[in-house]
Amino acid sequence: MNNTGGMDKNKAIRIDELLEDIHEMETTNLSDGSELLQDQLSEEERERILSKIQTRMKAEAVNGRPSNYEKVRFPGRRKRILLASLAALCVFASTAFAAELFQWDSRISNYFEISDENQGDLSGAGMNVGVKDENGGVTIEAVQTIGDASNMYILLDVTVPEGQVLHPQTGFDMIYLKVEGATGMGYSCDLLPDDDPSDNKGTLLLSMEANSNINDKEIELKFVNLRYYDMESGEMIPDHEGEWILSWKLNYHDVSKNFKVGKDIVVNGETVRVDSVSISPIALNVKISGDYIKKYDSVPPNPSDGDLIEISSVNLKDGTVLTKDDSLGWGTSIDGKAYVINMKMRELLDPEGIDSIVLNDTVFKL
Repeated sequence: MNNTGGMDKNKAIRIDELLEDIHEMETTNLSDGSELLQDQLSEEERERILSKIQTRMKAEAVNGRPSNYEKVRFPGRRKRILLASLAALCVFASTAFAAELFQWDSRISNYFEISDENQGDLSGAGMNVGVKDENGGVTIEAVQTIGDASNMYILLDVTVPEGQVLHPQTGFDMIYLKVEGATGMGYSCDLLPDDDPSDNKGTLLLSMEANSNINDKEIELKFVNLRYYDMESGEMIPDHEGEWILSWKLNYHDVSKNFKVGKDIVVNGETVRVDSVSISPIALNVKISGDYIKKYDSVPPNPSDGDLIEISSVNLKDGTVLTKDDSLGWGTSIDGKAYVINMKMRELLDPEGIDSIVLNDTVFKL
């Protein structure tokens, strides 16, 4: 499954094609060795060339490569300088154009309050899925995802046969999630508010976190037996029996900012190492290691004790302090000597705006 935030490989923009477009305008520059061929382009030249690149990219996305395509050759060092300048501009233009092409589903953008001001922070973090399964007249479709290296939200449509109603308290007997390579995961699934609770459609939002990198991995979702909760009887009522299985390969970009910490924290009189903190617009991930982690995990936990280490607060550079009350959920996982904390936030984070985090009662400056 391809991320529609990228360019189709059959419509990729080649630098030599862009040279062809710019060649006619730059004939004078090429003949007299003027500013275009210098190691550093002027701001005016950069803006003009970038404008041409973006115009050409948009035209290519619609029309494909023109049939009269010919390579343009320039001699010696001048071509190399021009190619280097254009290559740097193309990187920027391709990223900007990919972000422009990707359209967030309105339910995702409303849920996370994605706006023109903050959507640049999410460039590449989304993926259109379009995978569905039908059984007994009921269809479940994975519509769109938003994620980082270890956390993800999946938007799903559920449709029952025409003339039937998808109840507001609809759920499933079981939901199974499997991600290639992940040895520890937590996930939950909620039915989002419906504008028309009397129709045959509904929207699910599944959130998950893992103890390893999930991007570029195969994912499988299995839903078992559609049910709804009856308010009067207090029981789950069978609606549609069956299984629905969705599988695809995750393909989006992790836009997290990673901080190497390498500092100790003392828990229960034992010392462990906070290795790194990763922050994306949707979540924080903390990796901790130490011999005591394995020792702690060898003893059955007391549920009343809570987590061994938790994110007590996130301190922003503007003075704002975020706590668990500002999160959508959190989880921890242990694998041998490794301890991972995931916390998903209610509002989008600016990774550049984080000053420090507090683990238990210890402050770690980022």
